[in-house]
Formats: sequence, C-alpha cells, structure tokens
Amino acid sequence: MKTMDFNILDSIPDLDNLKTFTERYFSKRYLINVDGIKNNDMMIMFHSNRIALLSLAPSHSFFSKNENYKINFNVGKIDRLNNSVKGKSKKGGQLLSPKSVICKIEFSDESVFEVPCCMKGTLVEVNEELVQNPLLLKNMPDSDGFIAIMLASIAISEATKSELLTHEEYIKCIDCSVNKE
Repeated sequence: MKTMDFNILDSIPDLDNLKTFTERYFSKRYLINVDGIKNNDMMIMFHSNRIALLSLAPSHSFFSKNENYKINFNVGKIDRLNNSVKGKSKKGGQLLSPKSVICKIEFSDESVFEVPCCMKGTLVEVNEELVQNPLLLKNMPDSDGFIAIMLASIAISEATKSELLTHEEYIKCIDCSVNKE
C-alpha cells in the first residue's frame, strides 16, 4: 500500500485573496451625482434578506479631500444616534425617504455635506463607530465604514435595486466621465 504525503499547510487558502463579508453577501448598487451634485456618488449594498448598507461610492468627492472631518448624526430636529428598533421586524425605526439625511460630514475648513439615504425604508441603525473613529469611512467604506443599515419591504428593495447602477455599469460610467475630463 502506497502512502501519500500530506502537508496540512497546503490546505490553507490564499489569505491575500479572501473576500470580505460584504463582498461575499451583499450586491453593490450605485447612484451618481445625487441631487445633481457632481461626484456626490452613493453606494447601497443589498443583502438577500432586504438589509441595505449605505456608504459613499469610491468616486465620491469626499475621498479626494484631504481635510480632517467628523461625522455628525444630528440632522436638524432628528438625532439619528437615538434611533431605536425592537423585535424581529425592527419596529420603531425612523422612517426614511430617499432624500432623508442620515448624517453630515463636517470638515475642518468648515465645509459640510449631507449624506442622503437614497431609498425609502426604515433606519435600523447608524454606524456609531464612525463618531469615535471617522477614518473608517475613508479607509473601509464598503465594510466597517458603512454609514447606516436600512430595511425596506421586498417590493421597495427590489424596485430600488433595479433603478440603481450595478457595479459593472458604475465602473463603465465612472470610466466614461474620467475620460471626458
């Protein structure tokens, strides 16, 4: 009987090519030039269970600005940090329309921009970690640096996904706008 040499280390996957949780389980959709503002590009990542993560798209003008900044979830009369949901169906969350402001990003040069949620639904929670560690937004926008978690009905979730750009369409659109400049 012939024995085979087996090295357990050969069974370890290439750790440099592992996908993040969001890359494995969420599909990315994009809006460009939200509210007619150039490079005000947003990304919504949809999970099959209707949970959606809101983040800035890689082409957002935020990423080209080298100022210090902070994230402010107090938007007028509403403090998004006080959002409270209960139970399996997430009752009690703040209702959102596509133009609802989730947070403000305030720069040290005193410029400010508002981040809209871009879809109808319920706010499940905001990423409170961004208040303490705002660099997550810049360094990890599509994983730990997401801005908010939202939930919509199946119909609204599917309709919103169909209206937004897929990742491939977004890349083509961004490439075209870069080549025009």
